[in-house]
Amino acid sequence: MKVVILGAGKRGTLLARHLIQEKRDVVIIESDPKRASEVEGKLDCMVVVGSGTDPATLRNASILDCDTFIAVTDSDEVNLVACGIVENIKSEVKTIAAIRNLTYTGKDGLPATVLGINYIVNPEAETAKSIHSIIERGIFSDVITFKRSNLVLYNIYVTEKSRFANQNVANCRSTVGTEFVITAINRDDEGIVPSGNTVVFPGDTLSIVAFESDREALFNLLGQHRVKPKKIVIVGGSKIARFLLRSFDPVQLRSIVLVEQDEQVANHFATLFPTLLVVKSDITDETIFDDERFYNFDLLISLTDNDELNIITASYAKRVGVNNAIALIKNNNNYIRLARHLDIDSVISVSEATVDSLLKYLRGAHVSSVHSLFNGQFEIFEFQISSDMAVAGKKLKEINMRNRGIIAGITTEKGENIIPTGAYRIEIGDTLIVCAGRENLGFVQNIFS
Repeated sequence: MKVVILGAGKRGTLLARHLIQEKRDVVIIESDPKRASEVEGKLDCMVVVGSGTDPATLRNASILDCDTFIAVTDSDEVNLVACGIVENIKSEVKTIAAIRNLTYTGKDGLPATVLGINYIVNPEAETAKSIHSIIERGIFSDVITFKRSNLVLYNIYVTEKSRFANQNVANCRSTVGTEFVITAINRDDEGIVPSGNTVVFPGDTLSIVAFESDREALFNLLGQHRVKPKKIVIVGGSKIARFLLRSFDPVQLRSIVLVEQDEQVANHFATLFPTLLVVKSDITDETIFDDERFYNFDLLISLTDNDELNIITASYAKRVGVNNAIALIKNNNNYIRLARHLDIDSVISVSEATVDSLLKYLRGAHVSSVHSLFNGQFEIFEFQISSDMAVAGKKLKEINMRNRGIIAGITTEKGENIIPTGAYRIEIGDTLIVCAGRENLGFVQNIFS
């Protein structure tokens, strides 16, 4: 696959890095010469300096030879026009655009035939979906859900007192009275595809796939307890906040408070959501937590456009008694690692949510969800088995993954969720959850092609 990416911002750079790790042929177009030079020094790909709306620049970027064109600049208009020009140059190229403004997309999205765009992603909407999924599951320590399966992935930090500490993976499964699969381990910022003999150490972060119904038992065994929040405070009247609030029904909104310091924005939210309590105030006001009794709330979500403020607010909320806190990262993904050391339960990156959506589309129609793990070192994806796949009818033990990936879960066509063993036979219509290191994705996907 050859991919041309327009825009070397956070989203474009992160997407390019993932695709390069998969050994895809990537070309980036960037109008800012300084940024183009910086990216070219960091990534092993060709960077073309120029405008994505200039046909000559597009041809210099080998648009005639590429399979997919992805426009992820900060300008909706540039993304739209660039896709239209690519469609005019070569209609066979799949075009993808990041579009924020609902004036262009409408509530149901832009039809695929307009301007040659095959797929549209709204960064704010994708981020809101991720946050709402975390809230609905009642878990705040990094939970990943899947579209066709009720199996759930939890990213769990191993402490000295954890029952998993200093145990090998096989013992972890045998000593705990619930079924699960450890799909990946992050140790000192390095990813590990575990085998049964892999030892789990304190300080590791485990990606565990388990039944959603077993989450309480699993978390209790690990010394953690999470409940679905009833009282929520949202900080910042942003677009993401608007998308998130639309995910709740009017009854749920009665238990949610929005804090916004701009009077015009506050009034707008009060009009949009009549059952929502809107507090016009600055969250940094030293008395607001006491005045509004936020310390009695179950969850605080900081969604301002300021990463530093979001991290500080979420961390402070935990210190004064709020049960759980989520912080949004919009501008600098380097803050993600810092935030996780400040007792913040979940950190949501706009860039990562957007790139996951883009990767899902690039994986093909049979893939229903894609999620990156451990800063992109691993990918866990969900796809459905069709009759033309070579693995249909085979037992899992007959599939040689060469320790490059793990089949973490299966949902049958009838909706039965299974933590797999080697004796399970893959059937047409099954949905498989597979985890693999980024550099092994091509190998693993070929097995299931």
